[in-house]
Order: sequence, then structure tokens, then C-alpha cells
Amino acid sequence: MDETEEMTAVPPRLGPRPLALHLGLATTAVAGSLASASLKETGPVPWPKDLDIGTDDLATRLDKIGSGDLIRMLAEEGSEKVQEMISGIRLYHRHPYQRAARNRPILWQQGTTRLLDGNPEAAENAPVILFVPSLVNRAYILDLMPGRSLVDHLAEAGLHPLLVDWNAPGESEKEFNVENYILKRICPIVDFVADAFPGAPLHLAGYCMGGTLTVAAAQFRQARLASFIALAAPWDFHAGLADLARQLLAQKEMWDNVLAGFGELPVDLLQALFVSLDPNLGLRKFSMFAGMDMTSERAVEFVALEDWLNDGTALAKGVAADCFDKWYGRNEPVANLWEVGGENVRPAEIKIPVLVTAPKVDKLVPRPSALALAEALPEATVVTPPSGHIGMVTSR
Repeated sequence: MDETEEMTAVPPRLGPRPLALHLGLATTAVAGSLASASLKETGPVPWPKDLDIGTDDLATRLDKIGSGDLIRMLAEEGSEKVQEMISGIRLYHRHPYQRAARNRPILWQQGTTRLLDGNPEAAENAPVILFVPSLVNRAYILDLMPGRSLVDHLAEAGLHPLLVDWNAPGESEKEFNVENYILKRICPIVDFVADAFPGAPLHLAGYCMGGTLTVAAAQFRQARLASFIALAAPWDFHAGLADLARQLLAQKEMWDNVLAGFGELPVDLLQALFVSLDPNLGLRKFSMFAGMDMTSERAVEFVALEDWLNDGTALAKGVAADCFDKWYGRNEPVANLWEVGGENVRPAEIKIPVLVTAPKVDKLVPRPSALALAEALPEATVVTPPSGHIGMVTSR
């Protein structure tokens, strides 16, 4: 196909999404500190045993401050931080940066799913890297902007990167479950690419949730692949997950009711789940943004990433149901109980070379969850990027 991806109109910024939740959490954090300060009236302030920030010295200094003065100081500091956050959000809303479409040629399309060519000038025998991103966020995190594009970086190195762009679920995709995305989208794309570039080795790379999906595709299509790359792909969905989060995600009946009511898992509910992993992140990062030079490269990159974070798509009802039940509920992948097309997905059956990346400070996919995939493979090379989940694919 000789089409190219089209630039779409950019709506006014509404993020960070859900905005009311971020603001509510910020004020709750301040209120919580004030409530904790009131405990000083009953004796020494209790500290978590594992909090290693010089608590003995801090406690001594706090004992010299009257409880009323401490509460006043905390209230002033908290109010200032919340105001900085609000200022940062307003600056973000007004920032002039808008992402321009990269105008990548479309090689394949089925429903709303497209395959974009990141280097149409690549040599016929240039290794092909087929990227499969998560279904939750937009694919362009791997092709964010000039200077911050993994696709560009690989193209400049003489490789041939291809990017699966899911887009929002269309009429057919709204009826999909996880199995459908693997068997009706990923596997056919692998077949298409292998046939279209017969003289080039094909490397399948899955990012985040896309990595979990592509484990099955790598097993089923390994005869057509030179290697498989799992980038921060969760495999043990209970490893490294806080007890409260695990219990929340495993509430099958509750999530069934949510999905029945909405017919999908809405974007803002998805974002709320992400926010729960680090409730004060919005307060910290927008307070920091308020102090940046808005014309600086750093500020532009902040806005570009924030726009991407707030540009998610809803998950199809069947996909979300599978995630809550089979993955976060019963944790089927790590137990070799996950079935796709009537076959168990078993990493041990993948005999081609595999690279697993598990970022050092990943809050979205805990490191033990990603490493569980490496442990299940016959032989895997493990790389530990000194970054987080997103920085791994956007850092220079």
C-alpha cells in the first residue's frame, strides 16, 4: 500500500487524565500530612521502620517544633506545592507544542490496525524489526518525535523498523478478545512481513502488553522469525504488585459489571488504574514542570510525553475481561495455563534467540514480572536499562 498515515486534528488538552483525580490526590496528600502532624500532640511521630532518610535526626528536629507551628508550616508548604502543580497544569495546557504526524507509509491494514514502515529506503536484506506496542496506549511512543524516536534510531542504523499501529478499536475490534488480536492481527502481520521481505531476517519485538501478546505469536510463528524481543513485558502478573492493587485487579465480578455497563474499559478508568501505582506523581511532575523554561527542549519533551500519556484508547470489552480474569486474576501466563487458539502458550517452546529487557525502575511492569518471562524461556539474554518503563524507549 502506498498510503501514508494522516495528521489528525489535536483536541484541547484535558490532562493529566483524570484531572479531577490528580487534583484530589494532591490535596489528599497535603491533608494526610496535616493529619499525621497532629499525632505529635500524643507523643513522638511514628516512622516506618524501612524509611531510610535520617529519620532519627528528623524526629529530633520535629520534637523542637510545636505541633501548631508544624501544622502551619506543613499547610503553607502543601498549599504552595498544590499551587505549583496547578500552575504547571495550566502551562501544559497552553504550551504551543503539537506533535506532527510522521507520515509513515502504510504497508498493511485490517480494520483499524495498520502497519507503518519506519524506513522505506532500507536495503532489501536489512534486518526487519517488527514492533508490537501495547493496546492501552498509542503506538507512537516508539516514534514520538525527531530525536526521541526508537524507530528513527534503528532506521539511522540501517535497520528496517516496522510499527503496528492499533488505533482505537473499530467495529470489528470492539468484539475482540486477547486471542483475536493475536490470531487475527499479530500472526497475519508476521506472515505478511515475512512474505514481503523474504531476503531479510525478521525480529519480532513486543513492548509492554504488546510483549505479552507477542510471546504467543513468537511461539506460533517462530519458524518465520530470527529472534524475539520482549521489552518490559509482564509475565507474572502477581510479582511485584502491591497486595491492594492485586486484590483490586482480581475483582472479577466488579470488573464484569463495569464492562457490562460501559461496553468497554474507558480511557479515564484505565488512567485511574495507572495513577494508583504512584498517586503523587502528578503533584511532583507538574510542580517540576512549572519551574521549567517553556521554550527549552526539556519542556517540549515533557509536553510530548504528557500528550501521549493522555492520548490513550479504551480497551475492548473482551480484551479487558481477559486481562482482569486470565492475567491479573488467575495469573495464567506464568503457570503455563494461558490458552490461545486451543494451544497453551509455553515460552519453553520458543527455541529462537530471545532478548528480554527489564528496566531498573519500572513502576508499570515490576521488574520481577518481566524477569519471569526470561526464567520461563530455554535461554534468554536479559538487559537491564537504567531507566523506567517509558524512558527505556524514549531516552537518548
